[in-house]
Amino acid sequence: MSLTDSLLGTSPVRRAAYAVGLIALFGIAFGFTWSQAIVVTVVMLVGESAELARPLPGLDERHFRLVLGLVAVAAGGVAYWAQGDATVAAVGAGGGSWLILDALYGIREGIWSGEDGMADADSSELFLSMQVGHLVAEELKDGPKTVPELADACDMTESRVRRALDYHEQADTAYREGSQWYLDESNIGAWAFVRDNTRRALARFFRPFRLFVPS
Repeated sequence: MSLTDSLLGTSPVRRAAYAVGLIALFGIAFGFTWSQAIVVTVVMLVGESAELARPLPGLDERHFRLVLGLVAVAAGGVAYWAQGDATVAAVGAGGGSWLILDALYGIREGIWSGEDGMADADSSELFLSMQVGHLVAEELKDGPKTVPELADACDMTESRVRRALDYHEQADTAYREGSQWYLDESNIGAWAFVRDNTRRALARFFRPFRLFVPS
């Protein structure tokens, strides 16, 4: 049984005892300062709480993220007040403030987590889509092809091939000229992977700060 599964049926008293046990473990066994132990415990419990909150109907995860940010800021303040630990306080204040801004921006713009179009896809469908995308890319390495030619070469339906091509087009790894599709190999490989994911990570990090830009 996972920690998440066990917490689902745990009373508040037992959860509090669990938190105290974690603080003692980090503080005594691992030599953390008490403020650091408290912040690490809060982070762990916040992560578990976020996991538990996902299946709850009617819960707006943006409001939940807002509360988590407030808790993190408060934990950082307690760490500074109790132990004068500026590092832990800065991490709590910085991380908590980012969560608060992210939640507020999501509320203003109507953005929910997992709106990438793949959130509701099951694992088998996702795996099949990745396979088709790979097969399509391998075929395009031999030269431009039309959708029917790709479907025949990959032994897949044209609708699946079109979905794979749509993904490649959005990722700038393939483009169309007329009815022919071409592979853009400059956007494929380790460097392209690092570059694109770094760009996405930076865009995601700075997204909450758009809150200060008038909508």
